[in-house]
Amino acid sequence: MNKQDLRTLGAVVMVSFLVIFSSCSKEEDSPANNTPAAKVLNKATLTPKKWYSQGSSVIHDFKAGGVYASTGTWKWVGTSNSDTMEIVTQSGYSPLQWKFFWNTEHEMRAMRVDQGVQMDFRDSIW
Repeated sequence: MNKQDLRTLGAVVMVSFLVIFSSCSKEEDSPANNTPAAKVLNKATLTPKKWYSQGSSVIHDFKAGGVYASTGTWKWVGTSNSDTMEIVTQSGYSPLQWKFFWNTEHEMRAMRVDQGVQMDFRDSIW
C-alpha cells in the first residue's frame, strides 16, 4: 500500500467513526430512551401546594392569592422571572427569602437565602 492509499483508508475510517458516533449521540438524546427532562422552575406547579422536607422539619404551605400557611404571605421578589420568593411565615414576623432552583409536579429544590443550604421537598410526607 502506498501513502495515498493509507491516507484514503484513514479518511474512510475517520468518517465511519464520525457517522457511528453521531448516530449514537442522537439516540441518547431522544425521548424514546427516557432521557430525563432538565429540571426547571415551573411556578404553575409550585403553588398553591404544600411542600415537605425530608422528615417534615420544614413545611411550605403556599396557598392561592399569596397566602402562606394560616396568616403569612408569599410573593415573588423583583420581576416576573424571579426565582426568589419573600415569605412571611406568620403575620408580624420578619420576611425570609427563599430561592427556588427547580420543581416538578411532586418535587422541588429550594434554599433559604440567609442559610445557603439547598433542601429537597416533596408534596407528600417522606
